[in-house]
Amino acid sequence: MKNKFKKTVLPILAFALCMFSFSSCETTDSFTCPYLISNPHIELGKVEEKYNFAGLHFGLFNDSSKTVERFTVSFMLYDADGNNPFVGSNCIVSKCNWKVQPGACTDFVLGLDQYLSCVPDEPYIIDYMYLREITYTDGSTWKDPYGMYCVREAYE
Repeated sequence: MKNKFKKTVLPILAFALCMFSFSSCETTDSFTCPYLISNPHIELGKVEEKYNFAGLHFGLFNDSSKTVERFTVSFMLYDADGNNPFVGSNCIVSKCNWKVQPGACTDFVLGLDQYLSCVPDEPYIIDYMYLREITYTDGSTWKDPYGMYCVREAYE
């Protein structure tokens, strides 16, 4: 009875375990970063129709063969001393409905006025900036919920 069990049931269980293990694997596309962020920096002052006091300026290069329809950007802001400049969290997450063609680099401005509790004297430092999610015009998405491809350098 034991030999029959080993010969029939164990191979079936091993096969099922392998199928279950590999069924959650994704393609290598999910292991590559489909974008580049360039020159992120904070500017103070007023930019018509964008912000009155402070804004994040950055370039986004679409390193994929698909058109970006929208994306969610995440970053942290610090003052010159490395402290949280806000009353609440200094982690900013913003959904941006901006298109970027394949192979194109587009400059963006994201107003920060809604996060401010006082007008800053000097630009904030940007750290841990990345795209959490990208939605393409074909309906597909790319996700990085934990910031594996974040900019790990602080920018002023």
